[in-house]
Amino acid sequence: MAHEVTMPQMGYDMTEGTINEWRVNEGDSVSRGDTIASIATDKADIDIEAYADGVLRKIVVGPGQTVPVGTVIAWIGAADEEIPDSSGSNGSAGKPAEPAPSGDGGEEQRTGSHTGARRQASAAVREPQAGSAEPEQAAAEAEAPAPGGSASASSGGELAVPTPAPPAQPGAAEADGGPGGNGRVKASPYARKRAAELGVDLTGVQGSGPGGRIVAQDVERALTEAAKQPATTTVTAAAAPEAPAKAAAPAVSAGDDPYTEEEPSRLRRALARAMVEAKTTIPHFYLTSDVDVEALLRLRAEINSIGPQTPKFSVTDLIVRACALTLQSHPQLNAAWIDGKIRRFERSNVSIAVALTDGLIAPTLHNIDGLSMRELAERLHDLTSRAKSNRLRQEELSGGHMAVSNLGMFGIEQFSAIITPPQSSVLAVGSVRDEAVVVDGQIKPGKRMRMTLAVDHRVTDGAQGAEALSRIRWLLEHPAALLV
Repeated sequence: MAHEVTMPQMGYDMTEGTINEWRVNEGDSVSRGDTIASIATDKADIDIEAYADGVLRKIVVGPGQTVPVGTVIAWIGAADEEIPDSSGSNGSAGKPAEPAPSGDGGEEQRTGSHTGARRQASAAVREPQAGSAEPEQAAAEAEAPAPGGSASASSGGELAVPTPAPPAQPGAAEADGGPGGNGRVKASPYARKRAAELGVDLTGVQGSGPGGRIVAQDVERALTEAAKQPATTTVTAAAAPEAPAKAAAPAVSAGDDPYTEEEPSRLRRALARAMVEAKTTIPHFYLTSDVDVEALLRLRAEINSIGPQTPKFSVTDLIVRACALTLQSHPQLNAAWIDGKIRRFERSNVSIAVALTDGLIAPTLHNIDGLSMRELAERLHDLTSRAKSNRLRQEELSGGHMAVSNLGMFGIEQFSAIITPPQSSVLAVGSVRDEAVVVDGQIKPGKRMRMTLAVDHRVTDGAQGAEALSRIRWLLEHPAALLV
């Protein structure tokens, strides 16, 4: 039986993805676990793997095309096996399908409560981008997402290709001004962008997408055919339009206040959506505590001086370890509010905030409660390194139960972080401060670090949150407990 390869959901708020490239070709043999494609999401570029052995029989969605989560993007099967045609006539190919469950608690978490919202988001009108098709056209295209669709488009000036319009026939591009139309050519946003880049007039291009919709391959084919027939088809000598600049020219308001505007990156847009949802749907409460970290820093220095045979521990490594152990001893914090119910987890999955050039990403370390301190440090260092170089794996983008955000290296003494749904807590860590402290009635120099725990009030209350924060503090003040 042929197996569908669908656009996976990497993060509960992901509604669509773009194919960057296929790493294998149609007809190539693949094994379960082989990397077969790279996709772009709002947060990162991710490799996806084959979930079955066989032959890559059909690639349904090509590079550069954007489709909703769950859409069939390819088929894997036996070499002589029949597969559904890519038009979706069998009712499944090219249409959104439910992502395959992995059985992991994190996967269950991100598919459980947001399935309905994801379906609605997939059918919703996407936000117009700079240089995109008009909102009315974007709405018309969003109503019928197809493998040839894309989230980005350019409607900049098109160069005329005076090719005679073909007679009306099935598969030919129909203007929306035809039956039930509004006068615009039916084309995917990416096809419009390619047409503008290549100087192709869409009115004479035959569409091969559903309902005669023009896709990018049709534009490139039209340009190739035009080059082969110089006697009947000519391309004007005007240069292709330049790509729109990222930042607009300075504008001056009535108050003579100059400013510039720029389009936010995909990551910044994703962060904006997530933070608005978090602050408007999660009732946060905050708890702050000062930690005596003198013993912690002394132990860390001693371990790091042993030699190259041991990994170098960071303060963040030790904090993540304390959080992993606390999630096990305080299950009320190891939970999430999903579909009006409290879902409690058995393993400790902790996300770590990593600052990137254009935003923030919080990849997740899964099942770390059973790791040794050394194993945790090695995995955490590898995770943050790959996050900064855009090499994260699919499962690392979601499934966190708690997050840690450390701004101490920037000299920030205290701050409050925002919980990322569906997680229920985040620990904000400040810098280590040299302070005069009172010990046994004597003033002595000491080292203190301030932590603020943000908790979802739907999942637990102040007293339980305070107990959990006290446990984290105790573990950091008795760091030998982190090593056993």
